[in-house]
Amino acid sequence: MHGTTPHAIERPYDGCGKCLLGVRRLSRVKLAASSPERQRENVLTAAASVGAHIIGWADDWEVSGATDPVSRPKLGPWLRDEKGPYDGLVAAAVDRLGRNVVDCLNTGYKMRDEKKMLVTYGHDGAWELDDPADENRFTMEAWGAQMELRAIQRRNRDATIKIRAAGRPKGKPSYGFQYVRKVMGGKVDHVELHPHASQVLRDVARRILADPENVTTSSEAARLNRAGEASPADRLATMYGKPSGGRPWAPQSLKNILISEATLGYLMHQHKPVLGKDGNPVRLCEGLWDWATHEVLKQVILNRTVPWARNSNREYLLTKIALCGQCHTRLYTQTSKDAPPRYTCTARSKTSFLLV
Repeated sequence: MHGTTPHAIERPYDGCGKCLLGVRRLSRVKLAASSPERQRENVLTAAASVGAHIIGWADDWEVSGATDPVSRPKLGPWLRDEKGPYDGLVAAAVDRLGRNVVDCLNTGYKMRDEKKMLVTYGHDGAWELDDPADENRFTMEAWGAQMELRAIQRRNRDATIKIRAAGRPKGKPSYGFQYVRKVMGGKVDHVELHPHASQVLRDVARRILADPENVTTSSEAARLNRAGEASPADRLATMYGKPSGGRPWAPQSLKNILISEATLGYLMHQHKPVLGKDGNPVRLCEGLWDWATHEVLKQVILNRTVPWARNSNREYLLTKIALCGQCHTRLYTQTSKDAPPRYTCTARSKTSFLLV
């Protein structure tokens, strides 16, 4: 048996039959949270208890327990056999695998059927799902995790309804706005315009209204990308002290922001303003523009005779001419962190190819 110090437990795959992948997950990661470190210690302890070692970590931060393990960003590729050989999984608890009974059992049975180890902290040895007693205990722990998830979801729904009824925001602020809290991590005291992001949207709206024939949400998204302007997702991340992912502006995202009534400073729910007791929309703060401007801007954006007829803006060179080879539907640009930019079909046939 190999040594059990952290340095000895973490080493590359060597074919010993006990090369395990460390699994960690958190729905929300806070600066003061020690859960990632606690999970690490528990995983190392569990691996040492069965004489195994860690070949890598599948750390899914900001990932809900309701997410199927196969589709999780870090754990998913391993379960889909896209990351190389491994001899099993080791987690701090069953609920770190997931908070859904079916998902947990599917993952457990996959390990069993492939003759791989499944280890969790607090369980004596590896799980033996061929043994009815072990299978029942694993199922009960997965069921307990699911019941806890349902209780959390119910509390969140109730809290959201109460907060909305009181006319207070919950969730993330719309692009162009920011929450103001008197105490760090406390309740939102009020909402105000973000000094920079609000000006970005006002400039975009002004340019579109000034030249609606040539300036579109696509051309403006390309212009903002060339200028290095942080996208809504990156802006939100930096506002909350998280690293920017370098994600670009997307034309559809910019379009949705501009035509939303959230730009008028309204409290929104399911893309519609929340109505107060007087029957009028609940206003959180001043809007980016008035109602008349909102209606004109919305009409200009939505009523283009040929939505994609626009001048090329270098980043989207094939916008006017790139069509799907199967259904002849126009293609749009798609980007992701794990793949290069590419053109993707908008119709049912999702044929895609690399952007060159």
